[in-house]
Amino acid sequence: MRTQECPIRRLSPRDGGHYFFGYYDRCPWSADQGLVLAHRAEFCDRAPGPADRAAIGVLEGNGSFRRLDATSAWNWQQGAQLAWIPGSPNLVFNVRVGAEGLGARILSPDGVLVGELAHPVAALSPAGGSALTLTFARLTARRPEYGYAGLTDPSVADPAPGSDGVYRLDLRSGRRELLVSIRALVEHRPSPWAGPGTVHHVNHPLYNRAGTRFCFMQRFVREGGIQHSRLFTLGADGSDLRLLFEGFVSHYDWLDDTTIVAWAGRRRLLGGKGGSMAGLARRSLKAAYHALGKPRFLMSRVMKDSYLLFPDREGAEPAALARGDLTTDGHCTRSPDGRWLLTDGYPDRGRQPLFLWDLRTGAGVRVGRYASPALFDGPIRVDLHPRFSRDGRAVCIDSAMDGSRAMYAVDVSSITAP
Repeated sequence: MRTQECPIRRLSPRDGGHYFFGYYDRCPWSADQGLVLAHRAEFCDRAPGPADRAAIGVLEGNGSFRRLDATSAWNWQQGAQLAWIPGSPNLVFNVRVGAEGLGARILSPDGVLVGELAHPVAALSPAGGSALTLTFARLTARRPEYGYAGLTDPSVADPAPGSDGVYRLDLRSGRRELLVSIRALVEHRPSPWAGPGTVHHVNHPLYNRAGTRFCFMQRFVREGGIQHSRLFTLGADGSDLRLLFEGFVSHYDWLDDTTIVAWAGRRRLLGGKGGSMAGLARRSLKAAYHALGKPRFLMSRVMKDSYLLFPDREGAEPAALARGDLTTDGHCTRSPDGRWLLTDGYPDRGRQPLFLWDLRTGAGVRVGRYASPALFDGPIRVDLHPRFSRDGRAVCIDSAMDGSRAMYAVDVSSITAP
């Protein structure tokens, strides 16, 4: 893999605030690329509490932040699920409704209230008329970095509820319907790694390009404290459930309407159902990983994780992508023209890499490597979460390279549009 350092500029102002966009699975630029969505927080060194508010606004071309609203339903990983609504000039984000409830708010780019929803959003359909959502309170209990502080899961006593799972939310009527329950997922080709009392949850729903199907994960913790994932797809109408993979699954994107790319692995090294050996292996590897400065080689060479291509067919074997070149778990996104895979990596000896992989030629480019202060680790980590601009000529990242959370644009046009 060759190295070509690309120009980078700061998008967010230096006004004492901490700026970030959130996750990697959506574009922060407006349709005309004149505005960039952003959250602004007053602190950076702890997880947000139920009363902590983040400003919602846009970064303008002159480097200023224009505040539109605020929310107390946010986290460092995914913010308030802030996004532009496809096919509309408006934006949507999650808010708290009452003491423990959640909803969503739709605004114009000028901050005018357009609509309010009684349920939160998690992933918008490409057509813009609907969204996928889930119970964030269950995430608060199972994966706090992705939930919202202070929520109580209504199904906390049920390890696999039949009344909770992945929902479709109509953005016009506000009506929500359950597409698939957690219980149905558990009962679909039951996992040998899950016992009767194993607690399950769902996360990371994402539509394909046409909006005809979506993927998501069912997750649970198996013996030895090992996180286990099952990658599913489902028709947008809730039909034709397919289990694509079981083992370790991290981040993913649709390359087209029938193929998913994901960082994944079988994790056979962690042993079978013997909890003591699996737990010992996990603890030893984790300790070595941190002691060595989180080197990329450990997960790819020792654990045998890699990027895999999954056909959207139950029982189909995945194929390896860029094995030996892209050797770290990253937040992967396909370019608007379909040629490039954009991804990053976790801090490797204090620096976070940014990569482009040419899906046509099978060649990669490292376009940057940015400082990652030790303060920003664990639940308050600052992942780059790279996202393409709408024309594919720039990449937006979140970074703490200068000691505070900020947003940057990396000019990759010399590679993607020479």
